[in-house]
Amino acid sequence: MNVAQIEITLRRPSFDYASTPRNWMPANPTFGYQLNGGSLTLPYLEPYLIRVMRQALDFLGDRRPDLHEDIRLFNGQEANHFRTHSRYNALLRQRYDGIEELEHEIETDFARMLREESLEWNLGYSAGFETTGMVMSQLFFQDVAESLEGADPAVEGLWGWHLAEEYEHRCVAFDVFQAVCGNYRERLRLFFFQANHLRSFGAKASNLMRAQDEAAGRLLVTPEERAAHQRIEHKQMRCAKRRIALALLPWHNPRRHAPLSSADVFLTQLEWG
Repeated sequence: MNVAQIEITLRRPSFDYASTPRNWMPANPTFGYQLNGGSLTLPYLEPYLIRVMRQALDFLGDRRPDLHEDIRLFNGQEANHFRTHSRYNALLRQRYDGIEELEHEIETDFARMLREESLEWNLGYSAGFETTGMVMSQLFFQDVAESLEGADPAVEGLWGWHLAEEYEHRCVAFDVFQAVCGNYRERLRLFFFQANHLRSFGAKASNLMRAQDEAAGRLLVTPEERAAHQRIEHKQMRCAKRRIALALLPWHNPRRHAPLSSADVFLTQLEWG
């Protein structure tokens, strides 16, 4: 089996959203609003992931010393992600009514999961989310990269950095789940649970923001633009379904996925704060 050597680097970029438009991804507005909805989960989702990984580290003890540094770097990247997204989310909170109520809902969900579910369950959820993160990275940098034409550079930078690092640490949650549990049926079941959980929240959030912009006349598109958007959306859905199906095979291993050269180039071009 050919496997990639994984390198995880901690970075702390900064972004200025002073000129960020509401429709920051005009070539694919649906994806842009979906990413906005996803951003709102991160100050609650990623601290949850960090806590689950710390619990797994305590559980494994000295049995898997090879995972200790990976977990430390994974947690470091995730901490940087949610702190940086929190600054963008403050802008979304200023612009849209009803954001705080949605944030409270998702915060409550993750607190309940940590309190009531087993370590194995939470690791399955975490591994499922990290599979989604890997697929999102592939979509962003490869499959529908044309979505970035005309995108706001600050939010493109935020998500490009984040998703490039999601791809960097794509193996960690999977490796830890395999070390603690390794049950394929649980991995499959919890992938679909987390996907439905986050999709439901993300749809509520993205629909709320888009509806307010449309009602205020801020999202006007021509028939030609709408047709172009739909072509990208359909392509995005086809590619996502194919990549998810491959990631859910019993013999799936994230290390089989080679580095994304476009993500690596993107990271080298960012200005670091």
